Amino acid sequence: MNYGLCAPLEHLDLVKRLGFDYIECAVSSIAAYSDGEFEKILATLAAGSPRVERVNVLFPQTINLIGAAADQPTIDGYLEKAFARVRALGGTLAVFGSGRSRAIPKAYTLRRGYAELISVTKRIGEIAAGYGITIAIEPLNREETNCVNSLNEGAMLEAAVGLDTVGLLADLYHMTREHEPIDTITAVKTISHTHIALPGGRGYPLVKTREVEDFFAALKTIGYSGTMSIEGTTADIEHDAAQALEVLRSLGG
Repeated sequence: MNYGLCAPLEHLDLVKRLGFDYIECAVSSIAAYSDGEFEKILATLAAGSPRVERVNVLFPQTINLIGAAADQPTIDGYLEKAFARVRALGGTLAVFGSGRSRAIPKAYTLRRGYAELISVTKRIGEIAAGYGITIAIEPLNREETNCVNSLNEGAMLEAAVGLDTVGLLADLYHMTREHEPIDTITAVKTISHTHIALPGGRGYPLVKTREVEDFFAALKTIGYSGTMSIEGTTADIEHDAAQALEVLRSLGG
């Protein structure tokens, strides 16, 4: 398994020094760089920094995907620019969390909102395919969004979209916040990417807790050997990231 750290691109040197396989950064930040700033980042990567293999925060909070405020030309234009940059950085998978952007408006019925979510997710997957990028739907806990809050619901959205370029992410933090059984992974079976952080304060996995061990066990059951990114909070990123990486490698190789 390959391990990454969710962090800003400014932490490239740190991620390399700590021995991570890649860095996972925000698409919304990548898209916001000026052309000059982005060229400097490309030059840094060419000098031997870790790969930007995975990216997250697909949309900024200013873009709405569902409801009257959603504007498809704006969405398409943003994605074309963002995915071109992600691909230039070496990214091959983008996490579709963006809880605020994908939230169903209160005035909508769930049926109408979900139908629009299926449509826009399919459109995201189609544009991503043009850049050789896969989308991983990220189920988020109900404090972050009001739809697709479990791995089960994520799998249903994935099936409704029906594109090879749209897959599913398993996130230990969100699963535990929603009290979703970890063995849901064994029912879903096909996972494109994973995130890990501890329940409660969303801390780095510094020890082998029961939840962490169960997460790895479920992934091993389905033969998963892909990528896992630490996506949490810490007051000491250098110390905690190094310790967490050691824990993850001891469990998953």
